[in-house]
Amino acid sequence: MILTYEYLKKESDNRDINEASEKRIMNRNNTLYSEREAFDLFLSHSYLDKKLILTLIDLFNNAGYSVYVDWINDRNLNRNNVSPKTASIIKNRMSFCKGLSYIATRNIGNSKWCPWELGLADGMLNGKSCILPVMEESNAFIGREYLGLYPYIEYEKIRGRKVYDFWVKDQKNANRYTSLRNWLNGGALEIH
Repeated sequence: MILTYEYLKKESDNRDINEASEKRIMNRNNTLYSEREAFDLFLSHSYLDKKLILTLIDLFNNAGYSVYVDWINDRNLNRNNVSPKTASIIKNRMSFCKGLSYIATRNIGNSKWCPWELGLADGMLNGKSCILPVMEESNAFIGREYLGLYPYIEYEKIRGRKVYDFWVKDQKNANRYTSLRNWLNGGALEIH
């Protein structure tokens, strides 16, 4: 199941994301980071999708992944006064991540930072960049066809269990996939 806008919106509503749950999610994510001294994923996203991003962080954390989110992990960054120093901080943080997930929503199309982050991660993280589509419409990649170069992340149950995980899948062949954990640790997409 691709994480659709409707699914995440429903999950957000079920979690009733508010100030208290936001703090809980941030604390849990920081604990996962502290245990590893590195992040599993850098989330490249639009801040306009804040509630959906908090829900995604919760889903990633529940599956055992830590994620870097600039407005959570670097609260001192001023979104109204972006500078080369800001870019340097983002670049440094990315070096402590195993991979990047580009959260493809309608809002990300307006971001000046996200395409830069995707390109930077593609080079810095040995191609460990993937697209997590959260779309309301099917033609969301028009004008951003370069997103077709990267595998997708999907959120599905582990076969034979009631536990969910994230899976990295080839956009051209859905039978080629692996778990996100395996992929971040150097594993390849395999035909199943």
